[in-house]
Amino acid sequence: MKIKWIMLSCLSAAFVALGFGSCNSKKALTKQQQREALAMDEARLNSEIQESQARLMMMRQEYENIGRGECVYGGPNTMEQAIAEMNRRQEAQRAEMRTKMAAVEHSIDSLFGEHKKVEQQIHELNKKK
Repeated sequence: MKIKWIMLSCLSAAFVALGFGSCNSKKALTKQQQREALAMDEARLNSEIQESQARLMMMRQEYENIGRGECVYGGPNTMEQAIAEMNRRQEAQRAEMRTKMAAVEHSIDSLFGEHKKVEQQIHELNKKK
């Protein structure tokens, strides 16, 4: 959720910087300043995409490791009950990880979409030379 607010604030700042959202559009930035702002946005997005992809890879590894090396002790319960409880706990952990991974994947998709828009803006700005 925090990432979405950061992305929205950066995106709105970029629109204002480009003169799209400002009330005084006559004071719009020069094309060079616009290029620099878009290049900074592109670099930021590339960085965020890489960080999110790395986080997703770590989450996938953690998902794969759920239950590995876990021992089951019968204790006061029967062994079957202990195994069933362990399986329920592991499935709950897997479900939680799947939800978290889906959120990160959605975030990555959003970042790629935003990156594509910035690339399109750069292309249009370069076309207007």
